[in-house]
Amino acid sequence: MTKTQRGGESLELLGGSLGDLAFQWSGDRYVHQWRFQGAPSPLALMSIESGHDVAWPVSPPLQQIHRQSFADGREVVFGVGMAGRGHWSASFTLVPDLHCWIVELACRASVVPESLMSTYRTTGEWFAASENEFRCESGIQPLCIEVIAASSAAVLDRDQIRIFPNQAAESAATQQWAFRLRAIS
Repeated sequence: MTKTQRGGESLELLGGSLGDLAFQWSGDRYVHQWRFQGAPSPLALMSIESGHDVAWPVSPPLQQIHRQSFADGREVVFGVGMAGRGHWSASFTLVPDLHCWIVELACRASVVPESLMSTYRTTGEWFAASENEFRCESGIQPLCIEVIAASSAAVLDRDQIRIFPNQAAESAATQQWAFRLRAIS
């Protein structure tokens, strides 16, 4: 018998033209999404979450989150979670001076993972600008998602963007991947 874990409070960071990042409890983990106000049509990026019985979920299963503000203007949400044989961590940093969000993710696996990734459902018209860079120009502010670590790769498939480590682990290890969501000026 499964029991739905009771989650925490919702949390939202306001990013202006970079979108508002909101975390909501769903089932046994947080789902998060960026919403962009003022777009001619609804524009968002929403994490796709697996069920509680999946050992290697399609997005990190964040079960605890914490917000921290820094004196230089950065706002960060830190998250951690567990599923199967993996322990995940994430940071979502709003960097106003660089007009971007920086997202860094990691998974420590005690066995070779079947797959590691972050998966987002997209609304709006996204297209591949290069191998690991995707753009959407249907909002007020054109946006770009791009991998920012040599260890990361990304794929756009219809209405989904997947970001993942570009090399599969061959043993128990910690793997990292990272991307940024930025406004194109």
